[in-house]
Amino acid sequence: MKKTLLFLAILFSVSIMAQQNSPDGIQTEKIIQQSQNSAKSQTPIWSEDFGNGFPSGWSTYTNNAAGGIATCPWKHTFSGSWGFWNSNQGQSVASAMSSTTASNGFLISDPDSANHWNYGQPSGSTYEYMESYFTTNAIDLSAYPNVSLEFQQTFRFNNGLNLKVSISTDSVMWTDYNVQGNATNNTQSPDPQYVSLNISSVAGNSSTVYVRIGWEARVYYWMIDDMQIIETPPHRLELLEANHGGWHTTPTTQGFAMGYKFYPMNQAIANPYKFEGVVANLGALVQNTKLNVEVLDDIGVSVLTSVSNDTILSAMDTNIFVANNNFTPSNIGMYNFYTWSTSDSTGTDTIMTSSIVTDSIYGRDFNDYQSYWRVGRNCGGQVLGTYYDVYDTDDLTSISAYVSPISVPGAKIYAAVFEIDASSNIKIWLTQSDDHTIQSGDLDNWVTFEIPGGLSLSSGITYMAAIGGYAHPLDTSAIGVSGDAWSSTCYIQDNGCNIGSQGFGDWYWISKVPMIRMNFGTPWTTTTAVEENNLFDNITLYPNPATDKVTIDLNNQKSESFNIKITNVLGQVVFSDIKDYSIHAKQTIDVSAFVKGVYLLEIINSNEKSFFKKIVVE
Repeated sequence: MKKTLLFLAILFSVSIMAQQNSPDGIQTEKIIQQSQNSAKSQTPIWSEDFGNGFPSGWSTYTNNAAGGIATCPWKHTFSGSWGFWNSNQGQSVASAMSSTTASNGFLISDPDSANHWNYGQPSGSTYEYMESYFTTNAIDLSAYPNVSLEFQQTFRFNNGLNLKVSISTDSVMWTDYNVQGNATNNTQSPDPQYVSLNISSVAGNSSTVYVRIGWEARVYYWMIDDMQIIETPPHRLELLEANHGGWHTTPTTQGFAMGYKFYPMNQAIANPYKFEGVVANLGALVQNTKLNVEVLDDIGVSVLTSVSNDTILSAMDTNIFVANNNFTPSNIGMYNFYTWSTSDSTGTDTIMTSSIVTDSIYGRDFNDYQSYWRVGRNCGGQVLGTYYDVYDTDDLTSISAYVSPISVPGAKIYAAVFEIDASSNIKIWLTQSDDHTIQSGDLDNWVTFEIPGGLSLSSGITYMAAIGGYAHPLDTSAIGVSGDAWSSTCYIQDNGCNIGSQGFGDWYWISKVPMIRMNFGTPWTTTTAVEENNLFDNITLYPNPATDKVTIDLNNQKSESFNIKITNVLGQVVFSDIKDYSIHAKQTIDVSAFVKGVYLLEIINSNEKSFFKKIVVE
């Protein structure tokens, strides 16, 4: 007989593989991820750092659940996984975990390796499931009514497994705690991840406490180090997660709000920022708890403070708090959101999130290229997309996407827009751009696709901005991803590459945010067709990319007035000059103080006709 305790998931995940079109793996487990300093704040009642190898008196159990020959015992090691997932496909070892005492060794369960050759027991043509557990000897906690088990871990798994920590006082009856949090398939956990479990209800005041840790897995690894049992302090809160957001606010199904990083002003006015946090009571006593929020603008001026209603939190309980006041910005620019929790007896650390209010750009990515998804492959043309909630009706004029440097010049890609059916999550194609042929200058850079004639997006509807590619034996095309995605809000369509089990044309959710943005009104950057504007055929710009200065050769055939303006990706003007120019004039602009990135040059002549050109500052 056993009892399973489910804990609210608060651990962030990173994914480079597709998931099937199903509710995201945000689960209902309460796992407490804590800071390293917090983990060290208590004097341990019991501890094990594996400095002397696999501890004497502990047991390890392994069994091939599929009936094959491969097994996978927990082992003491100084190195990481030898699994086939590694970039060297098991020919060399991956990095060790980054735990506090990793230098003197840690424990590893490495089923991906066991499924190949490292343990000398290859499993054949399929991956086999293997049970792998270790159990401590008896631990005396008879003098301690309130106790917490803490340890450091890192893992990667597949197929919706539960990473189990089990507690018993007789090694027969076990209480299970699942400790993978909201990590999803093919997801690398933080390294290390600090975990704290209040085990008082099972282990408090017991003279014989056993800890068993393990899983039934077929691929990847789980590493454990620096285990300890501490006396649970009477007053201790932890802010597990904080976010600002929009519609996607049902925690157990969709995660929190999507937390747009680039938020157009009209959308922000129609749907002001709201603030949420998950708070856990890790102490032994009940806490009367609230959430606190302060918003600062880009020069550090406080523009909003708010609190939530007070809520009673029992020991080892968690709650979702929502601040009473929302934030409606009055200016474009960066805003930082500081969130913390307090009770009558204690408080938490502060979590800072941020968002940029823009004139026209709608974006979810973190503007930091981290990895990629291929849309043009030899097996098929995929479609990669990300959801956007529209709160105020507006005209979509273009879509911007970050082209991964692994793309091959000459490959063709396009942008597309889908409407999302709220009841079925079906993606309804609305329109798409002309094909764009990737140029060498597009690599590791933003490219913008004009939506022909524009497209009116209605308030109250969710849309998906997407980039598609074509099958080609050599011309790979890929789009960058940046930041973690909330569940079932970012997708890739499998059109022949068999990335999942559902078949051709099915959509799979992914756990990273595609670097695909919507642009309303006048786009901040322009399509190739606009760049080749014949109103100013003779204008040249050099050097481009630039590091310190850019020279504009107007090559004007008569003396006239020009308005020369440069704007950044937020639509903010960073250079402006209006004056009369003589025939064949040149204008040199100092860009050495500009932040590296892409800018839009606009030149307006005396007849109010405009020329646009991208400037890249390196």
